[in-house]
Order: sequence, then structure tokens, then C-alpha cells
Amino acid sequence: AANPVYGKIPVLLLPDGRAICESAVIVQYIEDVARESGGAEAGSLLLPDDPYERAMHRFWTAFIDDKFWPALDAVSLAPTPGARAQAAEDTRAALSLLEVAFKDRSNGRAFFSGGDAAPGLLDLALGCFLPALRACERLHGLSLIDASATPLLDGWSQRFAAHPAAKRVLPD
Repeated sequence: AANPVYGKIPVLLLPDGRAICESAVIVQYIEDVARESGGAEAGSLLLPDDPYERAMHRFWTAFIDDKFWPALDAVSLAPTPGARAQAAEDTRAALSLLEVAFKDRSNGRAFFSGGDAAPGLLDLALGCFLPALRACERLHGLSLIDASATPLLDGWSQRFAAHPAAKRVLPD
């Protein structure tokens, strides 16, 4: 009822009864409130301070939801081997673009956020799909993120999965 457009969760219900829907939008709302209220400590925000970089992080977060995830999901849902092979290629193409995005956004640091200490919004957006990606690789005998095709994402995925915050919630 709180999300009549999509009819699904997550939904953040505000005290005044208004609703904010969709994970990335909710996180960005919380980020905006923290920025406006001055309640965020330096380095604790999920998006960069620079408006252009914030826009780029939002763009790539939408890309993950709109292009990468549907391609990855199609690998397991494909009705034929040919469709599965095409979905795997579509996933690899999306990951190749994310490899370039990592190079451009990370400034040579550990995370898309451009920092070494903590992941940001874009890291979280892709990182939440790592368990599904690894399961897809194992179930279908694929290599999607690896040192030969996407070396930057391969290193990123290992750092992300090893981060204490991720380790608490990512399945083995």
C-alpha cells in the first residue's frame, strides 16, 4: 500500500506518513538528510562532496539496477543454452563498463567511493549483488568477475567482501 507504483518493498515510511520507495532512492534520501542536518561526520557520507561526482555515482548506481542486474538475472532464468550464453555476454559487457567506471571514479583507491577506508553508495549498489554473481558463476560454470577480464573489479570485489561491514551481512 505504501508503494502503489511498484507494489514492493523496501519502503521508508516517514513520520508524517509520506513514503520513499526503492533501495537506492532511500539511501540517497538518508544521505541528503544527513548533509542538510549537518549530522554526518567527515568521511561518513556515501556520496562524494563534488556535485559532478555525486551525479556520476547516482548514474552508475542506476546502471547497476537497470542494466547489470537484469543481465545477470537472465543468466539463471534463460530458457535455452543460447539465451544463457547471450545473457552471460550481456553481463560481461555491463561489467566491462563498470570496470571503466571503477577506474574513473575510484582515483586509484580501494573503492568506487574514491576512498580506502569505507565503501560508498556505488560500492554498496554493486556489492549487494556479489553473492548472486558468485552463485551464478558456480551454478553455470562461468567466470564473470576475474583478474583477466576485469582486474580492477576483481580486486574491488575481494576488498568489498573483506570489509567488516560487508563481512557481517554477505553470505559465504
